[in-house]
Amino acid sequence: MKKWTSLLPLLFLFLWFSSSYAIDNCPKLTGQILTKNNTDYNQSRLDSNYYTSKNKFPDVIVYCKTAQDVQNAIQYARCKKLPVRARSGGHNHLSYSTGTGVVLIDVSRMKKIIVNKDKQIAVVEPGMTGGELYRRLYADGFTQAGGTCSGVGISGLILSGGMGPLARKQGMACDSLLSIDVVDAKGQLLHATKDNAYKDLFWASCGGGGNNFGIVTSIQLKVYPADKVTWFNLGWDWNQPVEQIISLWQTFFLNDDKRWYSHLDLWAKTFPAQKFHQQPIKVIGIFWGTPEEAKRELTPFLKLGHPVTQIIEAANWQKAILELEDAVKVYTTSKPEYKSSGAFVMQNFPPQAIHDLASRLNNATSPFLNVVFFSLGGATNEHATNDTAYFYRRAKSFAVYSTQWLKTADATKYIHEIDSLRVNLLPYTQGDYIGNQDSEIKDYLTAYYGNNVHQLRCIKRKYDPTNLFHFEQGIPPAPADWRC
Repeated sequence: MKKWTSLLPLLFLFLWFSSSYAIDNCPKLTGQILTKNNTDYNQSRLDSNYYTSKNKFPDVIVYCKTAQDVQNAIQYARCKKLPVRARSGGHNHLSYSTGTGVVLIDVSRMKKIIVNKDKQIAVVEPGMTGGELYRRLYADGFTQAGGTCSGVGISGLILSGGMGPLARKQGMACDSLLSIDVVDAKGQLLHATKDNAYKDLFWASCGGGGNNFGIVTSIQLKVYPADKVTWFNLGWDWNQPVEQIISLWQTFFLNDDKRWYSHLDLWAKTFPAQKFHQQPIKVIGIFWGTPEEAKRELTPFLKLGHPVTQIIEAANWQKAILELEDAVKVYTTSKPEYKSSGAFVMQNFPPQAIHDLASRLNNATSPFLNVVFFSLGGATNEHATNDTAYFYRRAKSFAVYSTQWLKTADATKYIHEIDSLRVNLLPYTQGDYIGNQDSEIKDYLTAYYGNNVHQLRCIKRKYDPTNLFHFEQGIPPAPADWRC
Protein backbone atom coordinates (compact mmCIF):
# COMPACT_ATOMS: atom_id res chain seq x y z
CA MET A 1 0.00 0.00 0.00
CA LYS A 2 2.83 2.39 0.89
CA LYS A 3 4.38 1.68 -2.49
CA TRP A 4 1.25 2.79 -4.35
CA THR A 5 0.73 5.78 -2.03
CA SER A 6 4.18 7.03 -2.78
CA LEU A 7 3.35 6.99 -6.50
CA LEU A 8 0.24 9.18 -6.17
CA PRO A 9 2.08 12.51 -6.56
CA LEU A 10 3.64 11.20 -9.76
CA LEU A 11 0.23 10.02 -10.99
CA PHE A 12 -1.33 13.44 -10.34
CA LEU A 13 1.59 15.12 -12.08
CA PHE A 14 1.15 12.82 -15.08
CA LEU A 15 -2.59 13.55 -15.31
CA TRP A 16 -2.02 17.29 -15.02
CA PHE A 17 0.70 17.18 -17.67
CA SER A 18 -1.47 15.10 -20.01
CA SER A 19 -4.42 17.47 -19.59
CA SER A 20 -2.28 20.54 -20.19
CA TYR A 21 -0.67 18.93 -23.19
CA ALA A 22 -4.06 18.12 -24.75
CA ILE A 23 -5.35 21.65 -24.23
CA ASP A 24 -2.19 23.23 -25.56
CA ASN A 25 -2.43 21.04 -28.63
CA CYS A 26 -5.95 22.08 -29.62
CA PRO A 27 -6.07 23.17 -33.28
CA LYS A 28 -5.05 26.78 -33.79
CA LEU A 29 -7.75 29.24 -34.79
CA THR A 30 -7.21 30.96 -38.12
CA GLY A 31 -8.89 33.96 -39.73
CA GLN A 32 -9.47 37.09 -37.65
CA ILE A 33 -9.89 36.26 -33.97
CA LEU A 34 -11.69 38.55 -31.54
CA THR A 35 -11.93 38.07 -27.78
CA LYS A 36 -13.30 40.31 -25.05
CA ASN A 37 -9.95 42.14 -24.94
CA ASN A 38 -10.33 43.46 -28.51
CA THR A 39 -11.72 46.94 -29.09
CA ASP A 40 -14.06 45.68 -31.85
CA TYR A 41 -15.53 42.91 -29.71
CA ASN A 42 -18.54 44.77 -28.29
CA GLN A 43 -19.81 45.79 -31.72
CA SER A 44 -18.93 42.50 -33.37
CA ARG A 45 -20.85 40.37 -30.86
CA LEU A 46 -24.20 42.03 -31.73
CA ASP A 47 -26.78 40.76 -34.20
CA SER A 48 -29.29 42.92 -36.09
CA ASN A 49 -31.75 42.76 -33.16
CA TYR A 50 -30.07 44.67 -30.35
CA TYR A 51 -32.76 43.56 -27.90
CA THR A 52 -31.97 39.84 -28.21
CA SER A 53 -28.20 40.10 -28.64
CA LYS A 54 -27.17 42.85 -26.22
CA ASN A 55 -26.68 40.40 -23.32
CA LYS A 56 -24.83 37.70 -25.27
CA PHE A 57 -21.05 37.44 -24.97
CA PRO A 58 -19.19 34.85 -27.09
CA ASP A 59 -15.98 33.39 -25.71
CA VAL A 60 -14.34 34.04 -29.05
CA ILE A 61 -15.47 35.37 -32.44
CA VAL A 62 -13.79 33.85 -35.49
CA TYR A 63 -14.14 35.77 -38.75
CA CYS A 64 -13.43 33.09 -41.33
CA LYS A 65 -12.09 33.75 -44.82
CA THR A 66 -11.74 30.15 -46.03
CA ALA A 67 -13.35 26.77 -45.51
CA GLN A 68 -10.18 25.74 -43.66
CA ASP A 69 -10.76 28.55 -41.16
CA VAL A 70 -14.21 27.08 -40.48
CA GLN A 71 -12.80 23.58 -40.10
CA ASN A 72 -10.14 24.80 -37.68
CA ALA A 73 -12.74 26.67 -35.61
CA ILE A 74 -14.95 23.59 -35.29
CA GLN A 75 -12.00 21.41 -34.32
CA TYR A 76 -10.95 24.05 -31.79
CA ALA A 77 -14.45 24.17 -30.27
CA ARG A 78 -14.58 20.37 -30.03
CA CYS A 79 -11.20 20.26 -28.33
CA LYS A 80 -12.13 23.02 -25.87
CA LYS A 81 -15.59 21.49 -25.35
CA LEU A 82 -17.24 24.83 -26.18
CA PRO A 83 -20.62 25.30 -27.89
CA VAL A 84 -20.65 26.52 -31.49
CA ARG A 85 -22.75 29.20 -33.17
CA ALA A 86 -22.70 30.06 -36.87
CA ARG A 87 -23.43 33.50 -38.32
CA SER A 88 -23.53 34.95 -41.81
CA GLY A 89 -25.73 38.05 -42.08
CA GLY A 90 -26.55 38.19 -38.37
CA HIS A 91 -30.29 38.54 -39.01
CA ASN A 92 -31.56 35.80 -36.74
CA HIS A 93 -34.28 37.78 -34.94
CA LEU A 94 -33.75 35.87 -31.68
CA SER A 95 -29.95 36.07 -32.01
CA TYR A 96 -29.58 32.30 -31.97
CA SER A 97 -26.57 32.87 -34.21
CA THR A 98 -24.61 34.02 -31.17
CA GLY A 99 -24.50 33.27 -27.44
CA THR A 100 -22.54 33.55 -24.21
CA GLY A 101 -19.47 31.35 -23.78
CA VAL A 102 -19.60 30.06 -27.37
CA VAL A 103 -17.24 29.90 -30.31
CA LEU A 104 -18.99 32.23 -32.77
CA ILE A 105 -17.98 31.20 -36.29
CA ASP A 106 -18.74 34.15 -38.55
CA VAL A 107 -18.59 33.62 -42.32
CA SER A 108 -19.74 37.12 -43.29
CA ARG A 109 -16.37 37.92 -44.88
CA MET A 110 -16.51 34.96 -47.25
CA LYS A 111 -17.90 36.76 -50.30
CA LYS A 112 -16.34 35.21 -53.41
CA ILE A 113 -18.59 34.57 -56.38
CA ILE A 114 -18.13 32.93 -59.79
CA VAL A 115 -20.86 33.34 -62.43
CA ASN A 116 -21.15 30.98 -65.40
CA LYS A 117 -23.28 33.01 -67.81
CA ASP A 118 -23.68 30.22 -70.33
CA LYS A 119 -24.98 27.70 -67.81
CA GLN A 120 -26.76 30.37 -65.73
CA ILE A 121 -25.10 29.13 -62.55
CA ALA A 122 -23.38 31.03 -59.75
CA VAL A 123 -21.04 29.65 -57.09
CA VAL A 124 -21.34 31.89 -54.04
CA GLU A 125 -19.66 31.98 -50.65
CA PRO A 126 -21.98 32.20 -47.62
CA GLY A 127 -21.08 35.71 -46.48
CA MET A 128 -22.59 37.30 -49.57
CA THR A 129 -25.73 39.18 -48.55
CA GLY A 130 -28.89 39.23 -50.61
CA GLY A 131 -28.31 42.84 -51.65
CA GLU A 132 -24.71 42.18 -52.65
CA LEU A 133 -25.71 39.14 -54.68
CA TYR A 134 -28.50 41.01 -56.46
CA ARG A 135 -26.07 43.78 -57.47
CA ARG A 136 -23.31 41.40 -58.55
CA LEU A 137 -25.64 39.25 -60.66
CA TYR A 138 -27.42 42.26 -62.15
CA ALA A 139 -24.10 43.47 -63.55
CA ASP A 140 -24.13 40.29 -65.67
CA GLY A 141 -27.83 40.56 -66.53
CA PHE A 142 -29.03 37.98 -64.00
CA THR A 143 -30.81 37.75 -60.70
CA GLN A 144 -31.51 35.19 -57.97
CA ALA A 145 -34.55 33.71 -56.27
CA GLY A 146 -33.67 35.78 -53.22
CA GLY A 147 -35.48 37.77 -50.56
CA THR A 148 -36.29 41.43 -50.00
CA CYS A 149 -34.07 42.22 -47.01
CA SER A 150 -30.71 43.20 -48.45
CA GLY A 151 -28.68 42.49 -45.30
CA VAL A 152 -29.66 38.83 -44.91
CA GLY A 153 -26.87 36.36 -45.71
CA ILE A 154 -27.57 34.17 -48.72
CA SER A 155 -26.74 30.99 -46.78
CA GLY A 156 -29.23 31.81 -44.03
CA LEU A 157 -31.90 32.55 -46.63
CA ILE A 158 -31.48 29.24 -48.47
CA LEU A 159 -31.20 27.15 -45.32
CA SER A 160 -34.55 28.62 -44.23
CA GLY A 161 -36.22 27.91 -47.58
CA GLY A 162 -36.14 31.48 -48.80
CA MET A 163 -39.17 33.41 -50.07
CA GLY A 164 -38.98 36.46 -52.29
CA PRO A 165 -40.06 38.18 -55.53
CA LEU A 166 -39.25 35.18 -57.77
CA ALA A 167 -41.06 32.71 -55.51
CA ARG A 168 -44.17 32.45 -57.69
CA LYS A 169 -42.16 32.21 -60.94
CA GLN A 170 -39.20 30.04 -59.88
CA GLY A 171 -40.01 28.71 -56.41
CA MET A 172 -38.33 29.14 -53.05
CA ALA A 173 -34.65 30.11 -52.92
CA CYS A 174 -33.77 26.54 -51.91
CA ASP A 175 -35.42 25.28 -55.12
CA SER A 176 -32.58 26.95 -57.04
CA LEU A 177 -29.89 25.18 -55.01
CA LEU A 178 -27.66 22.82 -57.02
CA SER A 179 -25.01 21.91 -54.47
CA ILE A 180 -23.71 22.99 -51.10
CA ASP A 181 -20.41 22.61 -49.24
CA VAL A 182 -20.80 22.09 -45.49
CA VAL A 183 -18.31 21.61 -42.67
CA ASP A 184 -19.84 18.99 -40.38
CA ALA A 185 -19.55 18.44 -36.64
CA LYS A 186 -16.29 16.51 -37.10
CA GLY A 187 -14.72 19.35 -39.07
CA GLN A 188 -15.00 17.48 -42.37
CA LEU A 189 -15.82 19.40 -45.55
CA LEU A 190 -18.72 17.67 -47.34
CA HIS A 191 -20.02 18.40 -50.84
CA ALA A 192 -23.75 17.64 -51.03
CA THR A 193 -26.05 17.44 -54.06
CA LYS A 194 -29.54 16.04 -54.53
CA ASP A 195 -28.09 12.83 -56.02
CA ASN A 196 -24.78 12.09 -54.31
CA ALA A 197 -23.85 10.25 -51.10
CA TYR A 198 -24.85 13.29 -49.03
CA LYS A 199 -28.26 13.79 -50.63
CA ASP A 200 -29.92 13.63 -47.21
CA LEU A 201 -27.77 16.55 -46.04
CA PHE A 202 -28.69 18.42 -49.24
CA TRP A 203 -32.38 17.77 -48.56
CA ALA A 204 -32.03 19.07 -45.00
CA SER A 205 -30.22 22.16 -46.26
CA CYS A 206 -33.28 23.13 -48.31
CA GLY A 207 -35.31 24.60 -45.47
CA GLY A 208 -33.89 22.80 -42.42
CA GLY A 209 -32.61 26.01 -40.88
CA GLY A 210 -29.14 27.33 -40.14
CA ASN A 211 -26.71 26.07 -37.47
CA ASN A 212 -28.38 22.64 -37.28
CA PHE A 213 -26.22 20.30 -39.39
CA GLY A 214 -23.00 22.15 -40.10
CA ILE A 215 -21.59 25.41 -41.42
CA VAL A 216 -21.96 26.29 -45.09
CA THR A 217 -18.84 27.40 -46.96
CA SER A 218 -20.02 27.41 -50.60
CA ILE A 219 -23.31 27.40 -52.50
CA GLN A 220 -24.03 26.61 -56.16
CA LEU A 221 -27.24 28.21 -57.47
CA LYS A 222 -29.30 28.57 -60.59
CA VAL A 223 -29.61 32.21 -61.63
CA TYR A 224 -32.18 33.82 -63.91
CA PRO A 225 -32.37 36.63 -66.49
CA ALA A 226 -33.09 39.97 -64.80
CA ASP A 227 -36.16 40.96 -66.82
CA LYS A 228 -37.64 44.43 -66.89
CA VAL A 229 -40.83 44.59 -64.85
CA THR A 230 -43.52 46.94 -63.61
CA TRP A 231 -43.22 48.16 -60.03
CA PHE A 232 -46.38 49.19 -58.19
CA ASN A 233 -47.05 50.87 -54.85
CA LEU A 234 -50.64 51.70 -53.94
CA GLY A 235 -51.14 53.28 -50.52
CA TRP A 236 -54.12 54.27 -48.38
CA ASP A 237 -54.55 55.98 -45.03
CA TRP A 238 -56.72 54.61 -42.23
CA ASN A 239 -59.75 56.63 -43.35
CA GLN A 240 -60.23 54.10 -46.13
CA PRO A 241 -62.11 50.75 -46.36
CA VAL A 242 -59.21 48.79 -44.85
CA GLU A 243 -61.04 45.48 -44.55
CA GLN A 244 -62.09 45.63 -48.20
CA ILE A 245 -58.49 46.29 -49.23
CA ILE A 246 -57.30 43.21 -47.33
CA SER A 247 -60.07 41.10 -48.83
CA LEU A 248 -59.37 42.28 -52.37
CA TRP A 249 -55.62 41.68 -51.99
CA GLN A 250 -56.30 38.03 -51.15
CA THR A 251 -58.72 37.57 -54.03
CA PHE A 252 -56.44 39.26 -56.55
CA PHE A 253 -52.97 37.99 -55.65
CA LEU A 254 -53.37 34.62 -53.92
CA ASN A 255 -53.88 32.55 -57.04
CA ASP A 256 -51.65 30.81 -59.59
CA ASP A 257 -51.01 33.83 -61.84
CA LYS A 258 -47.20 33.89 -61.91
CA ARG A 259 -47.11 37.37 -63.47
CA TRP A 260 -47.72 38.96 -60.05
CA TYR A 261 -45.78 39.08 -56.80
CA SER A 262 -47.05 41.26 -53.96
CA HIS A 263 -46.80 42.32 -50.33
CA LEU A 264 -49.75 43.61 -48.32
CA ASP A 265 -48.19 45.97 -45.77
CA LEU A 266 -50.37 46.95 -42.79
CA TRP A 267 -49.29 49.30 -39.99
CA ALA A 268 -51.07 50.37 -36.81
CA LYS A 269 -53.42 53.31 -37.13
CA THR A 270 -51.03 55.45 -35.06
CA PHE A 271 -48.11 54.80 -37.45
CA PRO A 272 -46.27 58.12 -38.15
CA ALA A 273 -46.82 58.04 -41.93
CA GLN A 274 -45.57 61.56 -42.62
CA LYS A 275 -42.29 60.99 -40.79
CA PHE A 276 -41.46 57.85 -42.79
CA HIS A 277 -43.08 58.98 -46.05
CA GLN A 278 -45.14 55.80 -46.22
CA GLN A 279 -48.84 55.12 -46.12
CA PRO A 280 -49.93 52.72 -43.34
CA ILE A 281 -51.90 50.50 -45.77
CA LYS A 282 -49.99 49.46 -48.89
CA VAL A 283 -50.29 47.01 -51.76
CA ILE A 284 -46.87 46.77 -53.36
CA GLY A 285 -45.14 44.40 -55.73
CA ILE A 286 -43.85 43.41 -59.15
CA PHE A 287 -45.69 42.62 -62.38
CA TRP A 288 -44.11 40.87 -65.35
CA GLY A 289 -45.75 43.01 -68.02
CA THR A 290 -46.19 46.65 -69.02
CA PRO A 291 -47.40 49.47 -66.76
CA GLU A 292 -50.45 49.84 -69.02
CA GLU A 293 -51.41 46.21 -68.49
CA ALA A 294 -50.78 46.47 -64.76
CA LYS A 295 -52.87 49.62 -64.38
CA ARG A 296 -55.76 48.07 -66.28
CA GLU A 297 -55.75 44.93 -64.13
CA LEU A 298 -55.23 46.86 -60.89
CA THR A 299 -58.31 49.02 -61.53
CA PRO A 300 -60.32 47.39 -58.69
CA PHE A 301 -57.70 48.68 -56.22
CA LEU A 302 -57.58 52.12 -57.80
CA LYS A 303 -61.36 52.41 -57.41
CA LEU A 304 -61.37 51.21 -53.81
CA GLY A 305 -61.51 54.25 -51.55
CA HIS A 306 -58.99 56.98 -52.40
CA PRO A 307 -55.43 55.67 -52.73
CA VAL A 308 -53.06 58.43 -51.59
CA THR A 309 -50.13 56.76 -53.37
CA GLN A 310 -50.56 55.46 -56.94
CA ILE A 311 -47.24 54.37 -58.42
CA ILE A 312 -47.35 51.99 -61.39
CA GLU A 313 -44.21 52.34 -63.48
CA ALA A 314 -41.65 50.45 -65.54
CA ALA A 315 -38.51 49.49 -63.64
CA ASN A 316 -35.35 47.52 -64.20
CA TRP A 317 -34.96 44.57 -61.89
CA GLN A 318 -32.45 46.23 -59.56
CA LYS A 319 -34.71 49.24 -59.03
CA ALA A 320 -37.74 47.02 -58.39
CA ILE A 321 -35.89 45.05 -55.69
CA LEU A 322 -34.72 48.23 -53.96
CA GLU A 323 -38.22 49.72 -54.08
CA LEU A 324 -39.71 46.57 -52.55
CA GLU A 325 -37.35 46.76 -49.60
CA ASP A 326 -37.62 50.53 -49.10
CA ALA A 327 -41.42 50.44 -49.17
CA VAL A 328 -41.65 48.31 -46.01
CA LYS A 329 -38.38 49.15 -44.21
CA VAL A 330 -38.85 51.22 -41.08
CA TYR A 331 -36.11 51.34 -38.45
CA THR A 332 -36.20 54.02 -35.78
CA THR A 333 -32.63 53.54 -34.55
CA SER A 334 -29.29 52.06 -35.61
CA LYS A 335 -29.66 49.48 -32.82
CA PRO A 336 -33.28 48.42 -33.20
CA GLU A 337 -35.07 46.54 -30.46
CA TYR A 338 -37.92 44.52 -31.88
CA LYS A 339 -39.84 41.28 -31.96
CA SER A 340 -40.89 39.42 -35.09
CA SER A 341 -43.12 36.38 -35.47
CA GLY A 342 -45.26 34.91 -38.20
CA ALA A 343 -47.53 32.22 -39.57
CA PHE A 344 -48.52 30.64 -42.87
CA VAL A 345 -51.92 31.38 -44.35
CA MET A 346 -53.18 28.13 -45.88
CA GLN A 347 -56.60 29.51 -46.95
CA ASN A 348 -57.76 33.06 -47.52
CA PHE A 349 -58.84 34.80 -44.34
CA PRO A 350 -62.63 34.77 -43.86
CA PRO A 351 -64.38 38.10 -43.07
CA GLN A 352 -64.14 37.50 -39.30
CA ALA A 353 -60.35 37.05 -39.43
CA ILE A 354 -59.98 40.18 -41.56
CA HIS A 355 -62.12 42.13 -39.09
CA ASP A 356 -60.09 40.87 -36.12
CA LEU A 357 -56.82 41.80 -37.81
CA ALA A 358 -58.00 45.29 -38.76
CA SER A 359 -59.41 45.89 -35.28
CA ARG A 360 -56.15 44.96 -33.57
CA LEU A 361 -54.15 47.30 -35.80
CA ASN A 362 -56.73 50.03 -35.36
CA ASN A 363 -56.51 49.82 -31.55
CA ALA A 364 -52.80 49.05 -31.14
CA THR A 365 -50.83 50.95 -28.52
CA SER A 366 -47.60 50.50 -30.50
CA PRO A 367 -47.32 52.78 -33.55
CA PHE A 368 -44.93 50.25 -35.06
CA LEU A 369 -47.12 47.16 -34.88
CA ASN A 370 -46.90 45.81 -38.42
CA VAL A 371 -48.28 42.88 -40.42
CA VAL A 372 -46.88 42.07 -43.87
CA PHE A 373 -48.31 39.32 -46.06
CA PHE A 374 -45.99 37.80 -48.68
CA SER A 375 -47.82 36.22 -51.62
CA LEU A 376 -46.83 32.60 -52.23
CA GLY A 377 -48.38 29.96 -54.48
CA GLY A 378 -47.32 29.53 -58.10
CA ALA A 379 -44.02 27.66 -58.39
CA THR A 380 -43.66 27.34 -54.59
CA ASN A 381 -46.41 24.70 -54.51
CA GLU A 382 -45.19 22.67 -57.48
CA HIS A 383 -43.30 20.40 -55.06
CA ALA A 384 -44.58 17.88 -52.53
CA THR A 385 -44.33 18.92 -48.88
CA ASN A 386 -41.51 16.39 -48.33
CA ASP A 387 -39.52 17.12 -51.49
CA THR A 388 -37.41 19.47 -49.38
CA ALA A 389 -37.15 20.22 -45.67
CA TYR A 390 -39.21 23.37 -46.34
CA PHE A 391 -42.69 22.07 -45.57
CA TYR A 392 -45.30 24.76 -46.27
CA ARG A 393 -45.68 24.20 -50.01
CA ARG A 394 -49.45 24.62 -49.93
CA ALA A 395 -49.48 28.01 -48.21
CA LYS A 396 -51.13 30.88 -50.02
CA SER A 397 -49.15 33.54 -48.17
CA PHE A 398 -46.91 34.11 -45.20
CA ALA A 399 -47.78 36.70 -42.55
CA VAL A 400 -44.99 38.48 -40.69
CA TYR A 401 -46.00 40.11 -37.40
CA SER A 402 -43.53 42.61 -35.97
CA THR A 403 -43.20 45.45 -33.53
CA GLN A 404 -40.37 47.65 -32.29
CA TRP A 405 -39.84 50.12 -29.50
CA LEU A 406 -37.57 53.01 -28.54
CA LYS A 407 -37.76 52.53 -24.78
CA THR A 408 -36.89 49.19 -23.19
CA ALA A 409 -39.65 49.88 -20.67
CA ASP A 410 -42.17 49.44 -23.51
CA ALA A 411 -40.84 46.03 -24.54
CA THR A 412 -43.09 43.88 -22.35
CA LYS A 413 -46.25 45.74 -23.36
CA TYR A 414 -45.49 45.68 -27.09
CA ILE A 415 -44.36 42.05 -27.07
CA HIS A 416 -47.61 41.09 -25.36
CA GLU A 417 -49.49 42.97 -28.07
CA ILE A 418 -47.81 41.07 -30.90
CA ASP A 419 -48.13 37.72 -29.11
CA SER A 420 -51.81 38.38 -28.58
CA LEU A 421 -52.25 39.24 -32.27
CA ARG A 422 -50.58 36.00 -33.34
CA VAL A 423 -52.68 33.88 -30.94
CA ASN A 424 -55.85 35.64 -32.07
CA LEU A 425 -55.16 34.63 -35.70
CA LEU A 426 -54.11 31.02 -34.96
CA PRO A 427 -57.51 29.61 -35.99
CA TYR A 428 -56.81 30.92 -39.50
CA THR A 429 -53.08 30.16 -39.81
CA GLN A 430 -50.56 27.34 -39.43
CA GLY A 431 -47.00 27.01 -38.11
CA ASP A 432 -44.24 29.55 -38.62
CA TYR A 433 -41.24 30.08 -40.87
CA ILE A 434 -37.85 28.92 -39.60
CA GLY A 435 -36.36 32.19 -40.88
CA ASN A 436 -38.69 34.09 -38.53
CA GLN A 437 -38.42 32.14 -35.27
CA ASP A 438 -40.49 32.96 -32.19
CA SER A 439 -39.37 31.90 -28.70
CA GLU A 440 -43.01 31.80 -27.54
CA ILE A 441 -43.76 28.83 -29.81
CA LYS A 442 -43.40 25.75 -27.61
CA ASP A 443 -43.87 22.97 -30.19
CA TYR A 444 -41.43 24.76 -32.47
CA LEU A 445 -40.26 21.68 -34.37
CA THR A 446 -43.73 20.98 -35.75
CA ALA A 447 -44.40 24.68 -36.24
CA TYR A 448 -41.30 25.14 -38.41
CA TYR A 449 -40.99 21.76 -40.14
CA GLY A 450 -44.43 20.12 -40.13
CA ASN A 451 -44.32 16.43 -41.01
CA ASN A 452 -40.63 16.65 -41.95
CA VAL A 453 -39.48 16.69 -38.31
CA HIS A 454 -38.81 12.92 -38.08
CA GLN A 455 -36.55 12.88 -41.13
CA LEU A 456 -34.70 16.01 -40.01
CA ARG A 457 -33.99 14.54 -36.57
CA CYS A 458 -32.67 11.35 -38.19
CA ILE A 459 -30.35 13.38 -40.43
CA LYS A 460 -29.23 15.34 -37.39
CA ARG A 461 -28.34 12.09 -35.62
CA LYS A 462 -26.28 10.99 -38.61
CA TYR A 463 -24.26 14.20 -39.07
CA ASP A 464 -24.21 15.64 -35.55
CA PRO A 465 -24.97 12.86 -33.05
CA THR A 466 -23.51 14.75 -30.07
CA ASN A 467 -25.45 17.92 -30.94
CA LEU A 468 -22.42 20.18 -31.30
CA PHE A 469 -24.58 22.57 -33.31
CA HIS A 470 -27.26 23.21 -30.75
CA PHE A 471 -29.22 26.30 -29.75
CA GLU A 472 -32.49 27.17 -28.06
CA GLN A 473 -34.74 26.11 -30.94
CA GLY A 474 -32.39 23.76 -32.74
CA ILE A 475 -33.18 20.32 -34.13
CA PRO A 476 -32.17 17.62 -31.61
CA PRO A 477 -30.73 14.31 -32.83
CA ALA A 478 -33.17 11.41 -33.11
CA PRO A 479 -33.08 9.10 -30.06
CA ALA A 480 -31.06 5.91 -30.44
CA ASP A 481 -34.20 3.74 -30.53
CA TRP A 482 -35.77 5.63 -33.44
CA ARG A 483 -35.99 3.80 -36.73
CA CYS A 484 -34.44 6.10 -39.32
